[in-house]
Parts: sequence; structure tokens; C-alpha cells
Amino acid sequence: MKIKTSLLGIPLVALTLLTLPSCEKSDGPAEEIGKAVDDATDSRPAEGVKDAVEDAADAVKDGTN
Repeated sequence: MKIKTSLLGIPLVALTLLTLPSCEKSDGPAEEIGKAVDDATDSRPAEGVKDAVEDAADAVKDGTN
């Protein structure tokens, strides 16, 4: 009986291990504030490239709406 119980637990553990990495990690409030400060002070690495990408993304959003 003990072997059947442990064999039933193996698929449960495998399913848990497969689904946990798929959870999305969201930024907390401090992380978002830090990004806003970096953006406002232009202290991000590769600032020019990131600004160009943001501008292009905004243009695409405006074009599709």
C-alpha cells in the first residue's frame, strides 16, 4: 500500500515542478519606482537605443489604435 501512495506522489511532484517556473515574476513597487527614476534621469545603460525602441513602440501603438 505504501508503494502505491509514493507512486501517486511522483506525478504530483513532477507536475508541480513543471508549473512553478511558468509563473510570471512581476516587479514590485520599489522596482517600478527605480525604473521610473532611471528613465527620468536618463541614467539607463544604452539610453539612446532604449529611447528609440520606446518611440517606435509608441508609434506602432498609435498607428494601430
